[in-house]
Amino acid sequence: MAIAVAGCRRELPPDFPLERPENSGNMIHANAPFEMFDDCVYRLDRQWRALTGAATFAEFVNRHCTHLVFTMANTLRLGSDDPAPFIRLRTLLDQIDKPVVIFGLGVQSDTDDLSGATLPDEAISVMRHLQDRCAVIGVRGRTTQRALEQICGVTNVKVVGCPSLFSRPARLARLRANLKEGHGRPAFGGTKLNQPAETRLLHDAIRADAFLVEPSNRRNHQFYVDVSGGRHAPRLPRFLRSYREHEPKAARAEIEGYYQRRYRLFRDTASWYTFNEESVSFTYGTRFHVNMASILSGKPALWLTHDARTRELTDFLHLPAVPLADVADMDVHDIRSLIDYDDFFDHVGGLFDNFNEYLAANGLPAVERPAI
Repeated sequence: MAIAVAGCRRELPPDFPLERPENSGNMIHANAPFEMFDDCVYRLDRQWRALTGAATFAEFVNRHCTHLVFTMANTLRLGSDDPAPFIRLRTLLDQIDKPVVIFGLGVQSDTDDLSGATLPDEAISVMRHLQDRCAVIGVRGRTTQRALEQICGVTNVKVVGCPSLFSRPARLARLRANLKEGHGRPAFGGTKLNQPAETRLLHDAIRADAFLVEPSNRRNHQFYVDVSGGRHAPRLPRFLRSYREHEPKAARAEIEGYYQRRYRLFRDTASWYTFNEESVSFTYGTRFHVNMASILSGKPALWLTHDARTRELTDFLHLPAVPLADVADMDVHDIRSLIDYDDFFDHVGGLFDNFNEYLAANGLPAVERPAI
């Protein structure tokens, strides 16, 4: 019997991100069950239809699988009134008669203050339905736990962090050695590049010739496509226009050369992990899963926290993190000096034990503890 997996996309198509909005960081999350368990079958991989003759994914799950693992990522957007994602999810769940296991449920919020926070009625209904369907619901952090309790009345919850952390323990085990060796080049990943703090970090990355890993920004990628395709004087995204603005010709030449050498965007996790292993010394920035991809490749990362989502994840998982505002005047070398994994190493065994308790409660096999 197989384990069915649905939710986030495992790979992204060639038209991402210019025509298809997505976040490549979700691939890290989406692939976690496949790294952990044998015999996983993905909803969008239609081989299950050819091999089993099942007419629908629900029929395949009910006839050939032990569980449905659903990777959820940023499902609960506080203040949103869009019911569509929850209607689709409930429609699928109503067709499934096997145990449902939730990976990565979290709220998307800029603040930890839940006063007045709301969710669509359809979201509340689905969360209450999952409370009845799941042995226990796994969530990313304490903020999500409080949101489910206060807004949805859901208490059958276990905080486990992001499941992707537990997907490649053998690579995590390389962190200690790579903290000392440090071969490779730094890599930066930003979220809101138009914001002054992140604009400054991007400009500093250009000056330091660090890699720029882009998970979703369409304008950033369009500029890279234009530059790498030889287009003359392509339009600069707003967050690049102030770079050496008093020397516009020299600045443009430097920026274009930088993007040709150092810009990276990934549409699959295998090439991303290989790139990190071969080329990156450490990763830093506000993008949670850009940094997660780094430590899952055995390379250190420093999270620059800027919202409730990143804070709840880094706090619970004991990942090295500092507020974005704290690095306002720091260069890449200074930022590297802030990386400290002692707290993570002290707690990582307990984090794996906690996650394995969650898997056991849901009838899934344990994952191996890293030898750190």
